[in-house]
Amino acid sequence: MEWFVKALNKDERGFTLIELIVVIAILGVLAAIAVPRVTTSLANAKTNADIANAQIIGQAAERYYIETGNTTNKIEDLVDAGYLNKEPQDQYKKSFTLEMTSDGKATVKDSSGKQLYP
Repeated sequence: MEWFVKALNKDERGFTLIELIVVIAILGVLAAIAVPRVTTSLANAKTNADIANAQIIGQAAERYYIETGNTTNKIEDLVDAGYLNKEPQDQYKKSFTLEMTSDGKATVKDSSGKQLYP
């Protein structure tokens, strides 16, 4: 029995199982807090990017009308005329929808039909 007492009193350096469990629990709590915030931030960033792209498309269409006197419902026409570098896609990897009135007012919707501009 004496050898058992000596083994317990040995001055070995290291972490106990309890200390490791506490550290893992703390990391779990931090991860539980951080992951939802990151996913929410990504969703907000995609939504804001869609709004910005829709504004760019709408303003390009209105400039197209002012400079040419013509209306268009095709974003490809704006790309071909040099008002846009390329046709942007929304967060669902689909095309925006452009509608112009005869007086040159543009309306831009995403692929789900939500109006983003004006």
